[in-house]
Amino acid sequence: MKYHIALLSLLVVFTSSCISEDKDKADGTYIGGEIINPVQSYVLLRKGEKVTDSIPLDRRNRFLYKLENFESGLYRFEHGEHQIVHIEEGDSILLRVNTKEFDESLSFSGYGSEKSSFLIDMYLHWESENKNFKRKYQKNPENFQKTLDSMSIVHQEELNTFLNNPEATYSEDFIDIAKAVSKMDNFQRKELYPFAHYGKDKLNFIETLPGDFYRFRESVDINNPNLDELYGFRRYLGSYINHLSFLRYGDSSNYDRMSYVHNHHQIAVIDSIVSNEPLKERLLYQMARIFIANSNNSQEVATLFDEIKTVSSSQETIADIDALYVNNKSMEAGNVIPDVLIVDTNLAMNTLSSRITKPTVLYFWSYLRKSHMNNSHIKAQDLQKKYPEFNFIAINVNKEQDKWLRHLDNKNYNSLMEYQLAKPVLGRKQLVLNDINKTIVLDRKGVILNSHANIHSPKFENELLAYLNQ
Repeated sequence: MKYHIALLSLLVVFTSSCISEDKDKADGTYIGGEIINPVQSYVLLRKGEKVTDSIPLDRRNRFLYKLENFESGLYRFEHGEHQIVHIEEGDSILLRVNTKEFDESLSFSGYGSEKSSFLIDMYLHWESENKNFKRKYQKNPENFQKTLDSMSIVHQEELNTFLNNPEATYSEDFIDIAKAVSKMDNFQRKELYPFAHYGKDKLNFIETLPGDFYRFRESVDINNPNLDELYGFRRYLGSYINHLSFLRYGDSSNYDRMSYVHNHHQIAVIDSIVSNEPLKERLLYQMARIFIANSNNSQEVATLFDEIKTVSSSQETIADIDALYVNNKSMEAGNVIPDVLIVDTNLAMNTLSSRITKPTVLYFWSYLRKSHMNNSHIKAQDLQKKYPEFNFIAINVNKEQDKWLRHLDNKNYNSLMEYQLAKPVLGRKQLVLNDINKTIVLDRKGVILNSHANIHSPKFENELLAYLNQ
């Protein structure tokens, strides 16, 4: 309470001269708040894929920002992790979040905050349901539909309670968003159902589903720009596109999202159903990143990139894909690892290649992903004991050196095998590091053996043994 009073007092300083007749609504639009256990010195506010602004934290880890000449709708608030916030003209939203439990601790107050509170509540609701949902995919279609129907009743009641609040008035755009939030995850579950259900013949299973099983698609406007930031919408759209793509080749090949044939058809699906240009370009670039992160077939990568560029209308997307392609070429097996600049624990600058003295496994981590950080180091320590012929080098991808060093001290990691990217943005591009799970295997001369490995894969140890036996 003291926090809210203090921050509201600060807000009054900025707005006291321009308060409208509505005593609760400021003449202007603000977002402010406090970060508990901050992991960096600023917060980011994004609209779509563009950063609206970088907002510095003060010495008490608080911030206040006035939005001007802005577009109402969903924004992504980022500080290590991210969540969505809905902002309209006249809102004055205060948020508070603890980075150690980001989603669970995030709370909103202030004028217009009830919209974002509803969104985070629904997000947590869906996440809770998803934890125990996997076994439900094994039900037959009739019982699976009954499960979703019973869940939908609860979701609709939550929506009705929110929309029927006599003390609140919502814009039509936000009502559309709220309705979508209450339904989109169940829609996504239906798209995913045939692929999560046991059995190998996915196409035959889809053909046996009731004729009205996917009738809900008629009610979903996938090109509605108001929905694009919703996590549920993004999950739904990804599953929907994957489903339609499989139908184009399922009579001749098994379902494989990482295969060239699947992604080839996915391009055609995106081009045919997505008319929202920013959304279309995001999906195309995302596809390129995911495919390149999982493919060791250089010819398929080149072909797919050429196909993407034929349907893209954005020179920026094409330039970004070209840059991905060039960097990927340098990371193909047989090439020497690029001379990426890294920093050791004494803050001395090194080139990555200079640290390679024997066969080496490079794995990557971020202190913003605690579970992955811990699991990766535990796995590497175990493998180091089993395979002393290799060095296992950890590379941190964060920007702040002091926080990186503090994590090393707290975890007592082997400082001789810990480095940080000196220029994280450039380094990630050079290494085509689109996925933090990426692992790179090198020979003793720094020649790349595999730039698309995964230290957590059950096949990884067999790969190491194969390299040793060459």
